[in-house]
Amino acid sequence: MLIKNSSSFRDNKAIIYNSTDKIFRKVDKSLNIDFSEFLNSDFYKNNLPNIIKTKILNARELDNNSIPNEKNHVWLEHEKLEYLIYPYELTFNQLKDSAILFLDLYLDALEESYDIIDASAYNIQFKNNNPIFIDMGSFAKLKNNSEILWHKQFCENYLAPLLIKSKADINFNDIFKGNLDGIDLKLASKILPLSTFFDFNIIANIHLHSLLNSKISSSTHIKKNNLKVQKISKNKKKLIAIGLKKTINKLKSKNKSYWSTYSKINSYSEQETIKKEKYVAEFVKSQNISCLLDVGCNDGHYSKICFNNNVKKVVGIDNDLDALDRAYLRFKNKKLNFYSIYQNFSNPSSGIGWNSRERLSFTERFKDKFDGVICLALMHHICIGKNVPVEMFIEYLGNFSKNFLLEFVSEDDDMVKNLLRNKENLTKYYNVDYLKKTISRDYRIVSETKITDNRTLIHFKK
Repeated sequence: MLIKNSSSFRDNKAIIYNSTDKIFRKVDKSLNIDFSEFLNSDFYKNNLPNIIKTKILNARELDNNSIPNEKNHVWLEHEKLEYLIYPYELTFNQLKDSAILFLDLYLDALEESYDIIDASAYNIQFKNNNPIFIDMGSFAKLKNNSEILWHKQFCENYLAPLLIKSKADINFNDIFKGNLDGIDLKLASKILPLSTFFDFNIIANIHLHSLLNSKISSSTHIKKNNLKVQKISKNKKKLIAIGLKKTINKLKSKNKSYWSTYSKINSYSEQETIKKEKYVAEFVKSQNISCLLDVGCNDGHYSKICFNNNVKKVVGIDNDLDALDRAYLRFKNKKLNFYSIYQNFSNPSSGIGWNSRERLSFTERFKDKFDGVICLALMHHICIGKNVPVEMFIEYLGNFSKNFLLEFVSEDDDMVKNLLRNKENLTKYYNVDYLKKTISRDYRIVSETKITDNRTLIHFKK
């Protein structure tokens, strides 16, 4: 049974449909591209690692999938990716790599007389920790001396967020989540420091761009038919893309948060660290875990241990973007199936956009996706730091798997004592006995072991 994708409604000429294990796209033949020609082009073949695998369905395949053979449409089948990650869930270097991929594809497309008309950051997902372009409807035949349709969108989806993090040291994620179209250039211009006014590319693409947009939007007396569309030559388009690529390649993130170095500087002794690492390794091996969720993954230290013990896929989530960015870089280009995803644990990604279904919640996208979950030294930050009851925390973890390794940090730990200031009423419900009683309502406790006097690892499962 085909179900129209809840986010595929803005482009009614290239609509996405889902089935149980396949992804299809219904393409209107009036689009400015011949997909038979495109899928056989040198551009597509040379960029196969960077563009979603796609084929045109023939008559028999249409019939086998109960799809009507319509005269005015072509049906495409795409490779189905394991997970969808949204731009506001990416780290700095993930978004940077996504931006560079887009520009590289655009430059290659120009060489083969193709164009890209859409620079939405949602169009690039991640596979095996590498970005991959998924929106085949964004490709078109190149028209001579035409406008760059993607420029403003690229600046809002890529350049502005990256500059805000690199130049103003402000995380872009929650700002981006507040506006699904990206970060408004007027807002970006106000946030960026004075030093950015001495960089020509930033002036042209952010500050001046913002000013021109405000002039156009305020000129309500100008009729749309009188607006002049700027025609740009192929060489000029190349120069614009190359200039943006140079600017983005130079941007760096400081990665200086406290938690970004936690795996190297923490309260464990060397022996305690070895004991914890051994227990994590035994958990994933004994349970034959292939697909793991690492909740509070920090810089990926324990994800790496899991990979070393036969885990095939790891989704690492954390609310510290600098630590998470280190995790992304740790596994980048190592051919390990790692996904780093930003989540504010007390305010995880919810369903947003049109009818709250355009972008699905984190829970909906990842529900029951994992053989196992590790959640190490995080619970106290949520249950005490954010006043989330123990029962609700365990219930939330239960969305993702039936098999868990949880590290409990007791009320006698110095970090917990600090969090408990002015919250003494929480101690009645924050202790290992109450936790075990809560777990036992829905799960079986398989084992537990003390790592330190104040830290206990508990393995429980359905």
